[in-house]
This record gives sequence, structure tokens and C-alpha cells, in this order.
Amino acid sequence: MIFYIVLAIVFFTKGHVLFPVLILVSAILLLYGYEKSGTVYLAFQHLKRQNINRAEVLLLQTKRPEKLSKGQKAYYHFTKGIICAEKQQWNTAFSELNEALALGLRTKNDTSIVLFSLASIEFSRKNYDEAKILIQKCKEFELKPEIELGMKELEEKINSTH
Repeated sequence: MIFYIVLAIVFFTKGHVLFPVLILVSAILLLYGYEKSGTVYLAFQHLKRQNINRAEVLLLQTKRPEKLSKGQKAYYHFTKGIICAEKQQWNTAFSELNEALALGLRTKNDTSIVLFSLASIEFSRKNYDEAKILIQKCKEFELKPEIELGMKELEEKINSTH
């Protein structure tokens, strides 16, 4: 932003009027885009690469998640929920992942990952019946092989303990 402002001042002092206006408009658009997207996309990409610590640092840079667009807000809660689950903060993870589901995720794969994560959390909290319900919901989606394998393992664990 500082670069944009300095550049606009330089052009304005050289007698140009149109360039500074265009530069300031682009700076405003950049600020607006950042306000609506934050660092959620970057955090989510690090989460997909299993770089949990970096994802958390990036997510914390989004100061006002309530200002994010609906889609970005869903992935903010998704990412935060997975980070909390990794830290075994089950209640926070559960509420964040439910919020992500309520807002709606872009892909069926992401929705199935959230449902699987919720089932895993319920298993960890010893809510086996709720975990089974979530597994059944997850099975309604076309699952990627790694999620399907995780579901079968979780289902076996539930059946052996319950």
C-alpha cells in the first residue's frame, strides 16, 4: 500500500493526473480483495500439504474473519477446525468444522473431509453413535481413496469399541 501511495505521489508531482488516480484505485481494489479473502487461501494450501504450523500462522493474520466473503469464511472455519483437531481441542474443532459445513464448501471432497473429521472428533469424544451417523453422511459422497481408507479404519475402531 505504501508503494502504491508513493508511486501515486511521484506521478502526481510530475504533472500526471490519470496515473495517480488509477494507482490509487488499484490500491483500493487490492485492499478490498485482501479484506474479503485475507490469508485463508494460503493457509488452506499449507493445510493441504500437512504444514499445520505455517497454516496456523497464516490464518492468524486474518484479523477480521467476519469480514471475509462467504466462501472464504467457510474455508477459514475449515482450516481453523482442522488445526484445532490436530491440537486435540475437540470442542473448538467441532464447532469450527460445523460452521464450515453450514456456510458451504466448494467441493464435495472438502465436505467429505469435514464430515470425516467430525466423525473422528466424535470418536475421540466417545460419542460413537454420532460418529456412525457422520460416517453414513460421508459415505453419500464419492470419496477419494485416502478418505475411504480412513473411514473404513474409523468404522472398524467404532465397531470394536462399541
